[in-house]
Amino acid sequence: MADSVITSSAVGVDGNSYTSQVSNDQLTNEDFLRLMLEEMKQQDPTKPMDSAALMDSQLQMSQIQANTDMTNAMNAMSLSYTSSALSTAANMIGHVVEDGSTNDQGLLKSYKVETVENKDSELYVNVREITGITDALVNSETEELTLYDADGFIYENETQTGYRVSLDYEGRFTYKDDGSLKIVDENNEIVTDEAITSKYVFAGSSARYAENTSSIPLASIVEVR
Repeated sequence: MADSVITSSAVGVDGNSYTSQVSNDQLTNEDFLRLMLEEMKQQDPTKPMDSAALMDSQLQMSQIQANTDMTNAMNAMSLSYTSSALSTAANMIGHVVEDGSTNDQGLLKSYKVETVENKDSELYVNVREITGITDALVNSETEELTLYDADGFIYENETQTGYRVSLDYEGRFTYKDDGSLKIVDENNEIVTDEAITSKYVFAGSSARYAENTSSIPLASIVEVR
């Protein structure tokens, strides 16, 4: 598509007609003023040209230039904001975030941020939902982690023992009044044998995560920790 042009005609004192044609994409306010002055020089004093139209064009050019400057400024601000938002999102990697949504139990969902992604100029964080907390059990004699199943039954050398660590409804360890770990036998009786109660001890907790990742908009995040 050809560039639009502005054409200006003038009649010189010699009676000849002069036409100037300038590409619109190169015109500036100075060009308009120069063109108007040149027309005034070349016009027939007995037939003055109407310079009002040229002034109107100059005003329109000023408005176009102002709009262009504003557009450029807005684009620069947008790029600056995107860069800042991307840096903020990248700093969230490895952190736990919340977006205000809740699970089936009405509890706030928490996610661990793994990566950041730009989708159609909108930033998203790829997260893995935290589905629960798992407590670890250690054998104080061997100082090795000890396995237990969903019912709390303790395993030694891949063999189920006759003891079970007591679990609450969330699968977390429960404790006796003195703060020690509650170990029960096959009859669900609390074990008091110190050789057993001192053998199995709490060794910290770790988060359980959903198998698949999901994406949430950066703008929806309400808490980072």
